Amino acid sequence: MPDVYTTIATADAAVVAPLVETLGAGLPNLTFMTGDAQALPLPPGSVDVAVFHTVLCHVDDPELALAEAMRVLRPGGHVAIFDGDYTTVSVATSAADPLQACAEAAVGFLVHDRWLARRLPALLGAAGFEWIRVRGHNYLDAPSASGYLLALIDRGTDALLAGGRIGPEVAQALRAEAQRRSDAGEFFGHIAYVSAIAQKAGAGH
Repeated sequence: MPDVYTTIATADAAVVAPLVETLGAGLPNLTFMTGDAQALPLPPGSVDVAVFHTVLCHVDDPELALAEAMRVLRPGGHVAIFDGDYTTVSVATSAADPLQACAEAAVGFLVHDRWLARRLPALLGAAGFEWIRVRGHNYLDAPSASGYLLALIDRGTDALLAGGRIGPEVAQALRAEAQRRSDAGEFFGHIAYVSAIAQKAGAGH
C-alpha cells in the first residue's frame, strides 16, 4: 500500500506531533506530517482522501483550505468534513443563565466562523467538488457533564476574566456552579455538528 499522509493544521504542532507518532508506531505505511491546511506540503493529485475534523471553523480562509484539498486530491478522491455548528452551543437551563455567557465567550475566542457548518454545501460546490452529501449530528451532555462542555465553560470563563468582563470571584463562582450542576445531575449541554462528504470529479466516478 502507498504511504498515507495525515496533515495536521495546528497552532501547537509540538504537542500534537509526539502523540500522532505514538499512535502510528508499528505502521510502516503510515506517515505523519504537520502543515498548514491553507498550504499543504503535498504534490497535486497525491491523496485519496482529505479529512477536515473540526478544522475549518478555526481556519482564517476555509475557501483556500478546500482549494488545497482539491489540488492534492487525485481525480475521484474524496473530502470528508466534520465541524461544529457553533451557533447551537447551549449550556443554559433557563433564560439569562450566566453559564451561557461562558459558552458564548468560548466560542468567540476559539472559533473563527461559527456559521461555517451551515455554508459547507455552498463552499464545497464553489471549490469544484461534486456528489455533496451532508448530515447532522448532536452532542449532548446531560444530566452530568463528560468533560467537553465543562472545558468549554472553563475556557469561556478565562476569556471573560481576561477581557475584564468579570472578576476572579465571579469566575470562581461560575466554574463552581458548572461543576455543581454536573455533580448534582442537573447539567445540560448541547451542540450540533455537521458532516459532509464530497468528491473530486474524474477517474470514472
